[in-house]
Amino acid sequence: MMERVLSWTFGLTLAILLLFEVYQAFFWLDPNPVFGLIAIRSGIGLFEPGLRYVTGALELAAALLLLIPRWRGWGARLAGLVVLGAIGFHLSPWLGIQLPEPVGLSAALAAGRTVVEIDTMNLPADRGAMFILALAILALSVASILTEKAVAKAAEPKPRKPMGAFA
Repeated sequence: MMERVLSWTFGLTLAILLLFEVYQAFFWLDPNPVFGLIAIRSGIGLFEPGLRYVTGALELAAALLLLIPRWRGWGARLAGLVVLGAIGFHLSPWLGIQLPEPVGLSAALAAGRTVVEIDTMNLPADRGAMFILALAILALSVASILTEKAVAKAAEPKPRKPMGAFA
């Protein structure tokens, strides 16, 4: 019984956080400050908007899978893989752990400012809030995967002991 409660708790919490990320990927600021910063620092324009849309679609798929009990484990795995990619970018020089203030960064990106110009603007940082959110999503993904394994184990039929004198 407790496994089911934890399964729904982890699954719904993770789905809500992923839907927040989906909102940011599709409907938030344009250009997206996170993917725009990765694109400008890496010099690879594919990150904004291409990778942003792919990431948003994967997060949406994971959130939907998390709402279906039979597929919740796969949704947690997909969420974990996506967020591992996000953590990798946070740990890279292309993004960093602390991000500049999103509205100002998006405006600077839209104005066509260079990396050096953006860095000299001294925008206030988020103090690692996006990185901490990524770590929380990863922790919830792992917890959900482990909980789903416990749910599957609890649902398995118990082996019957043989009856009789030769048991």
